[in-house]
Amino acid sequence: MISCGQFRPGVSSLCHLILVNGRRSLTNATKYHHSLDTFLRYAKHHGLPVHTTYYVGTVYEYVVLDSLTKSARMSLEHSGGTGDNGVDLRGTMSTYKFEKKIPVVVQCKYEQKKPGARLLRELEGSLVNANPDTLAVLAAPLPVTSAGKRVLASSDKAIAFCLILGYEEGGVATQMIWNSTADKLLRGLRVASVYREATVDGKMMTVRSMSLIDT
Repeated sequence: MISCGQFRPGVSSLCHLILVNGRRSLTNATKYHHSLDTFLRYAKHHGLPVHTTYYVGTVYEYVVLDSLTKSARMSLEHSGGTGDNGVDLRGTMSTYKFEKKIPVVVQCKYEQKKPGARLLRELEGSLVNANPDTLAVLAAPLPVTSAGKRVLASSDKAIAFCLILGYEEGGVATQMIWNSTADKLLRGLRVASVYREATVDGKMMTVRSMSLIDT
């Protein structure tokens, strides 16, 4: 079983090469940024190419962080790195009437194709050795495939999929679905449609988004 809420409107690397005393050095760049604004300033200062996997992926990770904070009652921090099972964001999520917080891990996949079964299985893998009450979320800008939905529905892990548009499209969350295992953690919550201010193609607009609310 999959629980969902939807409306129908009209692997980046964490390391970066920098110059140290005239030599190139590999360093963990996350200590230099903690939000979309700070990353964009960091990227501009260091002249990072905007079309690289690192740049595009990191921008999307921060877009997802902002969107899930606004729409899905989550408090997240940028994560990732060696041995992190592909996790890009970590934090907690407030449950029904904010009675408790559950651990959350998020994988962000900004790709030009729909996320399928392989990515959902990778998401399951992110829960190895995790707290059994942890919710794993896959975020992507395109709808999940039918095969991906079958993996999600059949998993005995608490996993969810959230459709979040890219930076140029306003970065809003338009859909969130989860399986029956996750439903036990999220009982009492439902998805509602709301209107938010967002920057789309450089212009401030009012857009339709989703939001988790108490039933």
